[in-house]
Amino acid sequence: MTTETTPSTGHPIAPVRREVRVRCDADTAFELFTAHLGAWWPLGTHSVFGAEGSVAFEDGALVERRGSDTAVWGTVLHWERPVGFAMTWHPGQGPERATEVTVEFTQDGAGTLVTLTHTGWERLAEPQQARDEYDHGWPVVLSGYQRRLGTEDEPGSAGAERWFALEHRPGPLLAEGGSVFAHPLFAEHVAFLQRLGERGWLVAAGPVDAAAGTGMAVLRLPAGAEVDVEALATTDDQSVLGGLLGVTVRPWDVRFAGAGD
Repeated sequence: MTTETTPSTGHPIAPVRREVRVRCDADTAFELFTAHLGAWWPLGTHSVFGAEGSVAFEDGALVERRGSDTAVWGTVLHWERPVGFAMTWHPGQGPERATEVTVEFTQDGAGTLVTLTHTGWERLAEPQQARDEYDHGWPVVLSGYQRRLGTEDEPGSAGAERWFALEHRPGPLLAEGGSVFAHPLFAEHVAFLQRLGERGWLVAAGPVDAAAGTGMAVLRLPAGAEVDVEALATTDDQSVLGGLLGVTVRPWDVRFAGAGD
């Protein structure tokens, strides 16, 4: 995987790369993704005009419409059915602020691996912020596509929900003692948990041994949420980045859950 560099900071900005597996051949997967994109795209939360709009490929461009209003999301750069396509990407912005999205369809046994790669962040005013937003947004979008075609819902498969336990402990910032909970940086840990809750991923969180400053958060990721939980727990939680907390990410093979889960 290649990385890109912003002219202003020189910091590498990694592409967003998401994969989902669907139960159909590559040609069918390509057809639903392109010709029927409006049937599964979550317009209510991920569009310019909202749930009242519609979106479709028209004459080499992806266009959203609501009545007489139109918004061009991007222009096709490459199109090879059923292998894949590439396009510029600028919903809600002009083409001068376009990034690029590539979608590839690879036959994988009886199903198809669909890989989306989003690059070009250096063209934006806030490249890292934009990249982080799309890193969280693409799994939501692709889950709708995946549900339309069905997935392999076996334990551990890309289509099954996944559970994780995040085990937190005092980090190097408290090597000489002190309370995790009294430190100003602990507010960043609370904010991280709140963000997980807003995405619908957080099941429960709290101290395990308050005196020792240890705790746990339990996450349940829905089918299609291809999230790197290790990276999420170590880079999105500013209390971990700052050294207040250390974290161990443990995949959890949940066999029994309550009726309400």
